[in-house]
Amino acid sequence: MASHTEVSKKEFKELCSFHTYTGWNGHRIKFNAIYFDWKDTEEGRGFKYAVAMNIKDGTKAELFAELYKWVCECVALPWYIRYKCAVEDKQRFKPGLSLNF
Repeated sequence: MASHTEVSKKEFKELCSFHTYTGWNGHRIKFNAIYFDWKDTEEGRGFKYAVAMNIKDGTKAELFAELYKWVCECVALPWYIRYKCAVEDKQRFKPGLSLNF
């Protein structure tokens, strides 16, 4: 695959894994999460990028747009989006049963 700066949004979306998490904070809360760039290497196995956002702050489509801009255009994420990034392959991660980043 070419570098992430040369990937179309359609190709990028095909490499994403979309998840929804629910929790409880005195009331029910729900988060959309998107994981991107899965690889299985000798040093590590999992995703390189992940973002999550409370559904009150935006939609899954808006979260996807922010992830694309972050990865492909090096645009900083808004303050209300949680993120996780593996700098090296040994730090790659898998989606958890609960949102833990």
